[in-house]
Amino acid sequence: MAPLIQVILLSMAPISELRGAIPLGIMVYHLNPFLVTVVSMIFNLIPAIFIVLFFDAIMPWIKKRFPKLGKLIEKFSQKRQQKHRQKIERYGLWAIMAFVAIPFPLTGAWTGSLLSVLFEMPRLKSILAISGGIVISGCVVLSITLASL
Repeated sequence: MAPLIQVILLSMAPISELRGAIPLGIMVYHLNPFLVTVVSMIFNLIPAIFIVLFFDAIMPWIKKRFPKLGKLIEKFSQKRQQKHRQKIERYGLWAIMAFVAIPFPLTGAWTGSLLSVLFEMPRLKSILAISGGIVISGCVVLSITLASL
C-alpha cells in the first residue's frame, strides 16, 4: 500500500488519528512534513464531520444490526459524558476544541465529535471547534515529531 494512503487511513482511524499518522509519514516514510500534516488534518476531520452530522441517525441502526457494538458505543459515550460534563457545560465549544487539541489517546476528533453530539451542541460550531482543535493538535504533533528527528 502506498505510504500516503497509509497516512490517510491512520489519520481517519479512531485512537491513532493524526497523532499516529504524522510521525508515520515523516519518520517512517520520510514524506514531506508539510504534506503529511495537511493531509492528516484534512482526513482526520472527515470522520468527525460524519459523527457530528449523522451519529444520532445511525445509532439506532447500529444498535439493531450490531447490538454488542451499540452497547460498547453507548458505554463509551456515557463514560466520556460523565467524565467531561463539568468542563463542557462551563466552557462549551472551547472545551471541545481544547479536548481535540490535546494530543493524548482518546482525546482526538472522534471523541470530541461524540461529546459535541452528546451535549447537543450546534453542529456547525462543533465542526469549527473540532477543526480548530485538529489544527492545533497537528501543529503540536508536527513540532514534536520534527524535534525528535
